[in-house]
Amino acid sequence: MNSQAQNRRNFLRNASLGIIGVGLAGKKGFANSLSDKDPETPKIKEYRRLGRTGAMVSDIGSGVPNNESVLRATLEAGVNFFETSEGYGNGRNEELIGRVIKNFDREKLYIATKAYPVYRIFKSADDIIRRAEASLGRLQTKYIDLYMIHQAQNIVRVKDDYFHKACDQLKKEGKIRHVGLSCHGQPYWQEPRESLEDIMMAAIEDGRFDVLFFPYNFMEPDMGERIIKACKEKDIGTMVMKSNPVVVYENYDQMVKHGTELGRTEKKEYDKLKSQMEDARQFFNRYNMSDIEKIKDGAIQFILTNKDVNTICCRFQNFSDVSKYTRLSGTTLKNRTAQILDDFKDSMGFLNCRIGCNICEKACPHNVPVNSIMRYQYYFHAQKREKTAMQYYKELAGNKPDLCQNCDGFCEQSCPHGVATKGLLALAHQNLSFNNSNIS
Repeated sequence: MNSQAQNRRNFLRNASLGIIGVGLAGKKGFANSLSDKDPETPKIKEYRRLGRTGAMVSDIGSGVPNNESVLRATLEAGVNFFETSEGYGNGRNEELIGRVIKNFDREKLYIATKAYPVYRIFKSADDIIRRAEASLGRLQTKYIDLYMIHQAQNIVRVKDDYFHKACDQLKKEGKIRHVGLSCHGQPYWQEPRESLEDIMMAAIEDGRFDVLFFPYNFMEPDMGERIIKACKEKDIGTMVMKSNPVVVYENYDQMVKHGTELGRTEKKEYDKLKSQMEDARQFFNRYNMSDIEKIKDGAIQFILTNKDVNTICCRFQNFSDVSKYTRLSGTTLKNRTAQILDDFKDSMGFLNCRIGCNICEKACPHNVPVNSIMRYQYYFHAQKREKTAMQYYKELAGNKPDLCQNCDGFCEQSCPHGVATKGLLALAHQNLSFNNSNIS
């Protein structure tokens, strides 16, 4: 029996015994008991204060749950923080959460959802209020703990009067409790040209946001740590996304081994990536590791070690993920694993575009939105959201990497991390275009 099937069996067995997560006493169909002695059922071990909201949230949170049974197991494991958006599945993700949480004590949960600016603008305060009320209906709840701007791409969006006016009214009516903002950075060809850090620092100085949601990982921690420090000083809660860049290696390694997918990109870029991947495999030989699970754990533990991070939004896609992520709760990074992560960064850095960096975009004469394209590639490979990533790519404004073939590679020349940007963009264009025959 494979590990995923084993984990699923264990969770189903435990659910039938009435085992539920810490502090999450179910109302319907769940006994009010907890077995801490069962080694097969990891539980959340640490809850952290979410800034000035005062809420105690699980250090491992759930980002965009996509399966009711897995979401129920996540709740039973003690996860009490859940992130979604009206834009995920056109509201269907909120509906999924609503169907599940009605069986649990609502006051023990913390639900964050987001309003997505259509064409990057909000129409009016009344429109936002109607959309928040629609989210309440889909979530089957009387209030939203955290209502957020979804993907604030510039400082103008941070200060949007319609959003803040609507939130003031929704707070007075008890329909939302706190206000937040998420950001992945912006396509740098847009005006004004502002980095992810510029946008987040503006949100911190604005003073009206209780929680911020942004990328942070061990590959390039400096920007994230500056944002986290500024949040700490203002007692603003922190949610982390894009926490584990390690999975990128696995996907590219498999492609190079098969040769076919990368072989359809420009030959010169394929040969370069293939050579780099062959060098990178020496990393695993040094440590005599047959897989990279230890490094994946280390990527999460790197963030958990920073006590000013309040929660990491992990995607629980199956029962194995519930076990994998919850057992890391309350743990910290050990010295040897930290050394391996440093070596991984040196050996594999060419495969990881630092989302929100924008340095390469400043140098691109074609204004290719590298940050957004590589983020969609992350969705495609790391999160297995292939069709969603392809739809985002189809709707993305700006030039595409088909213009890069005869370029001198200004993006690569400017990148301080040695990222093989041209090859990765060519592969992303191939994966994300709707003529990709590998997606059913």
